[in-house]
Amino acid sequence: MNEQPPCLGLPGFLRPKDTSGWQVLPATIAAKALCSDRCPRDTFLACARSALTAGTCFGEEEPRVADGVVMAGIVCRGDALTEKALRRVIKQLTQAPTARPTHCRNCRKPMTTRRRKLVGHVIHEGGGMCTACRRAEQRSA
Repeated sequence: MNEQPPCLGLPGFLRPKDTSGWQVLPATIAAKALCSDRCPRDTFLACARSALTAGTCFGEEEPRVADGVVMAGIVCRGDALTEKALRRVIKQLTQAPTARPTHCRNCRKPMTTRRRKLVGHVIHEGGGMCTACRRAEQRSA
């Protein structure tokens, strides 16, 4: 298995010294596309996490966001917007979808969806509860 990220050694991931609008250069746009298209999910997530502290200089206590690079498909500028974008990417990749429970956690009756009504089943409302239990909980609160 290839342990190297697909971006290693390719142009467009570092800001040129004399370019102020480097984020619109074709090489930078291609670098962003490469991140989202060819980078494995685990590598992409690790890249986003390391970008949150990649701008920290040796001896500094306060972590800084990366600046002047493309990491995790984001043009890093070392500002609060970059940090917000990186945190959004990390949150999206780490949230696992939750499965609908098969039985109500209160009354233990089997549940179904609103679209697929079955005889002997109650309708799933949310929070792992059926419609009746959920409404009763809301009224008591």
